[in-house]
Formats: sequence, C-alpha cells, structure tokens
Amino acid sequence: MIKDKERGETTEYVYNLLKEMIFEWRLSPGQKINISHLTREINISAIPLREALSRLNSENLVILEPNKGYRVSDILDAENMAKMLEARILLETHAVRNIIRSNHLSVTEEMSRLTELMFTINSGSSNNKILDFTHLDQLFHLLIMNAGGNSFLCEAYKGMHCHLHIGRFYHVKGEVDQKEAPAEHLEIIEAIRTRDVYRAEAAISGHIEDSIVRLLKGQQIDKQKQSSSFVF
Repeated sequence: MIKDKERGETTEYVYNLLKEMIFEWRLSPGQKINISHLTREINISAIPLREALSRLNSENLVILEPNKGYRVSDILDAENMAKMLEARILLETHAVRNIIRSNHLSVTEEMSRLTELMFTINSGSSNNKILDFTHLDQLFHLLIMNAGGNSFLCEAYKGMHCHLHIGRFYHVKGEVDQKEAPAEHLEIIEAIRTRDVYRAEAAISGHIEDSIVRLLKGQQIDKQKQSSSFVF
C-alpha cells in the first residue's frame, strides 16, 4: 500500500513523465489516453496516474471528455497563437509599467539570473534540455507578472499556460530560440533598470511578437517538409 507521502512523490513522477511524453509527442496532439495501457507501460497503479492526469487537465495539456475519458489537447493553430500573443502583450506591458512606477527594480537581479541560465543550456543536446529552457523562460515571464503587483492579472496569465503551448512546438523544431530569446530578455532588464517605461513596453511587446513569429515560422517550414516528403 502506498503511503500518502510516497503517493505524492509517485504522482509527481508520473506527472513529469506524462508531461515529457506530451512535449516530445510520444503522446501526440488529440491522442486518446488509454489509462490501462499507460499503467502497464509506466508500471504504476491507476491512482497516481489519474491524479497526474487531473493535474495536466487543469493545465490544459490533456482534456477530460464526458463518457470518453482523457485525450491530449490539440496544438494551438496560428490564429489562436496570435490571440494568445495579444493577451500576453497586454498583461506583460501592464506589469512592466507597474514595476517601474512602483520602483520595484530589485526584480531585475532574479531576471538576470534566469537569463544567464538560459544562455548556458545546450538545448540541442536533448528534449529534456528544451524543456529546461522553456521552464526558465516561463519563470522569467512569471516573475515579471508577479512583480507587477496585480494578483488577479497574474492568475489570468497563469491560466493561459502560454509556455506549455509554446513548448510543445519546440519539439517539432528540435530546437529553441536560444540566442534570440535571452538577448531580448537583456533588453527588457536594461529598460526596467533605467526606469524607461516606453523602452520597456517596446522591449516586452517586441520580444513576445518575435518569439511567436520565430516559432510559427519554424512550424511552417516543418509542414512544408512533411508535405514534400509525400510527393512521389
């Protein structure tokens, strides 16, 4: 019998494993999740698996359909990515304005630390490194939202799970924008340090727009490659 502490640790393990499988497309978008099959594959009981799936459902990585069970959520299309981009710009530019106006400049120290870590990751070495990079990027942007001082907006931002959606694209590309994204972070940090509101707003909005453009451009290239591979 699994004790509460052990079950908690097991659920965390299963959650991270399933998340990795989803990001690596071993569980592909839209795929129905067979709980019996997964319990055998992972060699774990159904209880921690269902707990992990419930957590992933709250993060929109899996969807629970009545009378059907769980399936992996679909990838956002370009139109919905653009809508998410618009929402992020509104929320994050508001946050950097509040950071500067409230003189909460000490947050740049942690922003710098996270950015330096992003520079050091060799994302091309494994899919786990891609996940690490995406996680650091997520922490950077959550730090901005938290420092913005509006808990309601921060919760709304978390609810979008934007980095989870973005991270799933990275596996298709097999890489991340390792040079561009941290460099753009440095511009955001410097704008906040110098208390330049307009520069900070331009830096954060430009960074979000460029990152999504890079991502969708890579997706389009991959689609063209896949289409050409079926030409006989």
